[in-house]
Amino acid sequence: MYSLDWTSEKSQIVSASQDGRLIVWNALTRQKIHAIKLPCAWVMTCAFSPTGQSVACGGLDSVCSIFNLNSPTDKDGNLPVSRMLSGHKGYVSSCQYVPDEDTHLITGSGDQTCVLWDITTGLKTSVFGGEFQSGHTADVLRYVSCLLN
Repeated sequence: MYSLDWTSEKSQIVSASQDGRLIVWNALTRQKIHAIKLPCAWVMTCAFSPTGQSVACGGLDSVCSIFNLNSPTDKDGNLPVSRMLSGHKGYVSSCQYVPDEDTHLITGSGDQTCVLWDITTGLKTSVFGGEFQSGHTADVLRYVSCLLN
């Protein structure tokens, strides 16, 4: 397992593993709620939205994928990707929703940047680092939460 996150009320957990799945668990009963097949098995991070209605993940494909947990599944029982946030030039090593908002998410990447995304449009709102002299000079690995507080 590479990463995990709790819902705000601590009743569910999402876990990411390089078996190509995100698993949403009921933390009280230890039962699987969803086993989400990922577009890229090389996942490094996952996060629950503040309302617990969606999950995000990212990894070596340089994309952050969003899944709406209320979406209907396909004929094979898989949840479709509801939004793909593309624009990093390196792997996505961390992701976190902005507190109290299901519409904004921040990602950290091996391209030495953090990006604040508008999930509704799929567009970058802000880029931290990269071409700026005061930016990181190495991979951004974990936690981007300091930018959100």
